[in-house]
Amino acid sequence: MAKMKADTEQALRKEKADADEATRKREQLYMEHELKRQKVMVDANTTLQQERVKADVHREVAHMEALERREAEFRQRQEREREQARDAQLKLRELAAKELKERVHLERELVKQQQQNVILQKQRKLIA
Repeated sequence: MAKMKADTEQALRKEKADADEATRKREQLYMEHELKRQKVMVDANTTLQQERVKADVHREVAHMEALERREAEFRQRQEREREQARDAQLKLRELAAKELKERVHLERELVKQQQQNVILQKQRKLIA
C-alpha cells in the first residue's frame, strides 16, 4: 500500500510537472506571440512616422520652393520696374536735351535777326 501511495504521489508529481511544463510552454508561446505583435506594431508606427516625416519634409520643400519662386518673381518685377524707370529717365533727359538744343538754336536765330535788324536800322539811318 505504501508503494501504491508512493506511485500515486509520483504520478501526481509527474502530472503536475507536465502541467507546469505545458503552462510554461503556453506562456512562452504567448510571450513570443505578444513580442511579435508588439514588434509589428512598432514597425508599423515607425513606418507611419517615417511617412509622416517624409510628407512633412516634402511639404516644407514645396513651401520653400514656392517662397523662392515668389521672391524671384518679386526681384524680377523690381528689376523690370527699375529698368523702366531708367528708360523713362533716359527718355526725359533726351527730350530735355533736344528741347534745350532747339531753344539754343532759336535763340541764335533770334540773335541773328536782331543783329540784322540793327544793321538794317543803321543802314536806314545812313541812307536817310
